[in-house]
Amino acid sequence: MTKAVKKQEDTSIVETKKPARGFEDGVEQDDLIIPRAKLLQAMSPEIVDGVEGLRPGMIINSLTGEVLPEEFIPVFKFKDFIRFNPRSKDDPNFDSAFEPGGVIWKTSDPTDPRVVETKFGPNGEKPLATTFLNFFSHSPGSEMPVIISFAKTGYKAGKQLLSLCKFSGGDMFSKKYKLTSQKESNGTDTYYVLKVRASGIPLDTEFRSSELLWEGYSRRVQDIQVHDMGEETVGVGGRRPY
Repeated sequence: MTKAVKKQEDTSIVETKKPARGFEDGVEQDDLIIPRAKLLQAMSPEIVDGVEGLRPGMIINSLTGEVLPEEFIPVFKFKDFIRFNPRSKDDPNFDSAFEPGGVIWKTSDPTDPRVVETKFGPNGEKPLATTFLNFFSHSPGSEMPVIISFAKTGYKAGKQLLSLCKFSGGDMFSKKYKLTSQKESNGTDTYYVLKVRASGIPLDTEFRSSELLWEGYSRRVQDIQVHDMGEETVGVGGRRPY
């Protein structure tokens, strides 16, 4: 039996009948940069530069610099596979053709033969590349979507979110969740990782906004450009922990 959900009044505008002025010719998806949920670490530029009001453990919109609300609605998921150039030129895997910390290659195709570099070697060698589990998400009250990415030490939380979405039934965007951070330590460094938990049912307008994002973006994942997806995304003090 389907449980009835009480509708709540919400006057948010989720779509318009005509483009806003200045956008009459439309906007191509590959011309847009989607911000990501950026988890601030002790060595994040915002913290090093002393941006007022920010501290390690906060989660901000990478494009606007604003602190993100805890509540979000995942719309769809996709993976990225990225190999970053080491920051130290003394690293045996450093490639002089690329800037320190720069992207050597990136793909969202799991059949790309380079994806093998995201796996540990036969003798326990650390991967040369990183797998990102991304959730294209909607924050209630905001018209701007955001990418929430999980990698390395945070990948477990991404799998937990995916499991919650899958086993709760229905569309991925039929449930809301909360995104927070938790301090952890590997014995040498102290850093923050993302944590997620369930947070109820979206309002009708929130569901429709998420549905519109799914219709507009999910079929062209390869064209999604994530803002500021650098080595710092998964790093702690310049290092990438496992």
